[in-house]
Formats: sequence, C-alpha cells, structure tokens
Amino acid sequence: MIAAADGGGGGDGFQVVMADLLAASATFHTEAGTLKAVVPVDGPPCPDGGDAALNQNLKVVLEMIGTLNLQASGVIDSDSAKLKTAHDRYARTETSLTQLCGEISDPSKIS
Repeated sequence: MIAAADGGGGGDGFQVVMADLLAASATFHTEAGTLKAVVPVDGPPCPDGGDAALNQNLKVVLEMIGTLNLQASGVIDSDSAKLKTAHDRYARTETSLTQLCGEISDPSKIS
C-alpha cells in the first residue's frame, strides 16, 4: 500500500499506491461477506448436551459466537469503506495538486 519513493519528493520518502488502496478495499469487502456467510447469525447448530441447563448455556454461547462473527465481519467491511475513502481523498488531492501545478506553470489558466 505504501511504497518507498525514489527520493523524488513526497512525505518522508513514501508514496501511496492508489491501485493498492482500491484493491485492498475490494478485498476487505469481499472477505467481510465471506466471513459473515461462514457462521449463521444465531450461531452454529447446538448439539444436545444431555442436560437442559447445559443445553441452554451452550445455546447462549453459540449465539454469542454468531453475534461476534457478525460484528467482526461488520468491522472488516467498515475498514473496506475507510480504505475506499482514503483512495478517493488521495485521488482528489492529486487532481487538485496537478491542477495547481498547471496553473502555476501557466497563469492564464487560473480561473
């Protein structure tokens, strides 16, 4: 995602690789969906433990596993959106800086 620059400028010798941000965003989104599909929302099936109290406690634990899985997939999908936002912001900034450089080079282009 971040590559060492060849000394040609940029902050602290690093530059953001735009395609990598976009690819990471897509991968995170896809994998969030995969993770979400692995475990049912109400948890995996509950085996019979042979005792009503044990069965009830096991059911609660398995439901929590389903809830935690849902939460983890949601966080990963949220990270996907953050990566996409970072890509879009870098792209806008790059466009703005390119436009500014063009205006500095040719003052007649200043609007």
